Amino acid sequence: MMFSITFHHLIVGLVTGIGTLCSLSGMLAYLSKFFVGGSRYRDYLDKVAYVSAIAVIPCLLLAVLSGTSASPNPGGDAMTYNKFLFSGLTLGFVVSMIIGRWRFGSSVWTDSKLGALQATCAAGILAGITVLGSIGGKMTLGESTMDILPFWPEFNESIVVGQWFGLALLILGIASMVISLKMGPKAERLAE
Repeated sequence: MMFSITFHHLIVGLVTGIGTLCSLSGMLAYLSKFFVGGSRYRDYLDKVAYVSAIAVIPCLLLAVLSGTSASPNPGGDAMTYNKFLFSGLTLGFVVSMIIGRWRFGSSVWTDSKLGALQATCAAGILAGITVLGSIGGKMTLGESTMDILPFWPEFNESIVVGQWFGLALLILGIASMVISLKMGPKAERLAE
């Protein structure tokens, strides 16, 4: 049990560092098109964002598994339930960012709509990691850095959906992804 807690703290540090690097690189890659000479750095920022997004996935999954094994009652209270919820949301932003970059190439950042979507995913990753860290701080320390905000939600309450409803939502989400990938317009790389 004690090793699980130590391992969880190590993995959470990796998720936080790599995820923040991914987010900031992605947002800067998008913003680089608005600055003179930004194209010189965009390629580097794009590569850093792409590789670090790929690295976040196994780290985030390990963080969920290690957190589950370190918790005395995983999913038994609203705060751990919310951690599962925000871990899934963060993972969704990461996967969306990776798929967008993979399907459209490195020029995705210069496209007006797709670049904004990529930057939104990058911001979502950073927001998800911030919320996860805040919940973790509340659970272990009783406080978090986000307590200074007057509008921060209470994470010790949560809407709980039934197991079958959750499974139905998962199947619907997977089916929506498959349909959009198969029936949507063929994605082509954007011109470099």
